[in-house]
Amino acid sequence: MRGIRKSWAAVKLFALFMKELLVSSVAVLQLVMNPKLNIRPGIFKLDTELKTDFEITLLSCLICLTPGTMTLDVSGDGRTLYIHAIDIDDAEGLAAQIKGSFERAIMEVTR
Repeated sequence: MRGIRKSWAAVKLFALFMKELLVSSVAVLQLVMNPKLNIRPGIFKLDTELKTDFEITLLSCLICLTPGTMTLDVSGDGRTLYIHAIDIDDAEGLAAQIKGSFERAIMEVTR
């Protein structure tokens, strides 16, 4: 039963990534196509609850593969990721969104 639950969690993580890929691709396309290019790029900090190198690497890769964001650095203890975003309205909101989606889905797969 545990294997089925983990497999289903992996499928949900993949589906979540595909949804985020589509949504962020459209958002970046809209930003780039705007003649005024009114963007507010910036770097924000994400404190993570992930513990293993695999979990942190997976989160970093998912962030980098999502258009408009890129993981720049991971702290030495692995508890903090520094992320660049092409357009930041609310850094805390963006961090909360990542924690509530990718981070939570990764924990469902790995724990």
